[in-house]
Amino acid sequence: MKITKRQLLDLIKEYKDSSGHPAQYDAPEGSKRDKQLDQTQTDLKRAKKLRKAGKTKQAKELEQRAYARRERMEESQLREFIRGILDEKLSKKTKATLKKKAEKRGLTPGSVYKEFEKGLAAWATSGSRKGMSQHQWAHARVNSATPSKDWAVVKKSKAKKKK
Repeated sequence: MKITKRQLLDLIKEYKDSSGHPAQYDAPEGSKRDKQLDQTQTDLKRAKKLRKAGKTKQAKELEQRAYARRERMEESQLREFIRGILDEKLSKKTKATLKKKAEKRGLTPGSVYKEFEKGLAAWATSGSRKGMSQHQWAHARVNSATPSKDWAVVKKSKAKKKK
């Protein structure tokens, strides 16, 4: 399949936004993120020139600073994504299911809700099995959580367990 020059230019235009950064960076012109990306690009270009001039130690320091800045930006974007997921309210059906699981296993409903929220976040950060939805991952986490596991936040209830 051949791509015409016009199609290529359209793809490039679509790929980059008005700030000159790739579209996936989501950095509107003049925003804090745009300025950080510009600074990172500048630092990497300066580091390249320093390397050519034989100043590898200075170039390495500059590159490390640029890479650290980029990593911080990516972490903050991931945190915002996770916060957005956790801010969504649980549906009545999901709450009822979780409450039923809590009563059946003798756990507090609040701790089971927290475990479910951790499962939602874990799906996005720690990876999950192919084909599993975020809610399936969270329910699986709730199902395997017990107070004796160090990663779990579930707590035993003082109420009698339902049989």
